[in-house]
Amino acid sequence: MKEPFKIIASGEGGQGVLSIAKIIAYAAWQQGFHTIYVPYFSTEKRGGVSVAFAQIWDKPIPFPKFHKADLWVALSQRAVDRIYDYLHDDTVTIVNSFLVKDVTRIKKWKPYEIDATTIAKEQLGKPRTFNMVIMGAMLKFVPGLSQEGFAKALEKTFKDKYERDASLRELNEQAFNIGHDLVK
Repeated sequence: MKEPFKIIASGEGGQGVLSIAKIIAYAAWQQGFHTIYVPYFSTEKRGGVSVAFAQIWDKPIPFPKFHKADLWVALSQRAVDRIYDYLHDDTVTIVNSFLVKDVTRIKKWKPYEIDATTIAKEQLGKPRTFNMVIMGAMLKFVPGLSQEGFAKALEKTFKDKYERDASLRELNEQAFNIGHDLVK
């Protein structure tokens, strides 16, 4: 990579936005990359717009903040409206089309419109796993990261939850794999 790979995850509080960016940064770090993870969220516990920034590079990253993303994920309509200015001509965009109904403003970027909520509900019976579907799709665009690295990062991040309910591990893995297979 010539420059750090810059990622923005955005959505509503409670959708797992911060976890998505944190897991990506952790997976990259475990695979030998330098990473930075910067969460930003409003004061609401649920329902406020949450944004998380992550950077990955094979060298030390000089600045924690950036102005243009290489990969952007939007899990809600308000997130689209708020993050628009962070896009450049080559930004890869992924949206959860169940919650992002109007992509007119970002059509130029040819967003991957993935109905992750419906997929999670119909294929897994758990609509809340939509964020894992999205994360699986994201992996296709993050240079240098492996599916195994993501699996290890998921295991580390959700260790306590997995100990309380072992079925969550398989559910998250299934959702992640479905998302990964969606993007060709």
